[in-house]
Amino acid sequence: MKKTPIFVGVALGAIVGLFTAIHDDVGLKIVMMSIGMLVGVAVGGAIARIGKKDRPLKFDDDALAGLGVTPDDLMQNYWRDKGRLPLSSPLEPEHGHHQFDPDHL
Repeated sequence: MKKTPIFVGVALGAIVGLFTAIHDDVGLKIVMMSIGMLVGVAVGGAIARIGKKDRPLKFDDDALAGLGVTPDDLMQNYWRDKGRLPLSSPLEPEHGHHQFDPDHL
């Protein structure tokens, strides 16, 4: 990652924050410079990412294999889990789905 746009964003954000509170107290200047630096980091980071291709996230197969949270595990068990997360299906009623039917009481 290029660090120059981030540092330039921090510096410009601090300068803009200082100039917005030039006639105020020191505490307000520090707060405004901090907010300007925060915005500068965000803008500088966005500028540094321009032109880069996003690489897809890869899961380490050894770390999460078999836990049911990787996309491959979710796809393999989709029909068993009925589209829900593993082991999160609602409980079945004790006497079936018709336990409150009048003819079964």
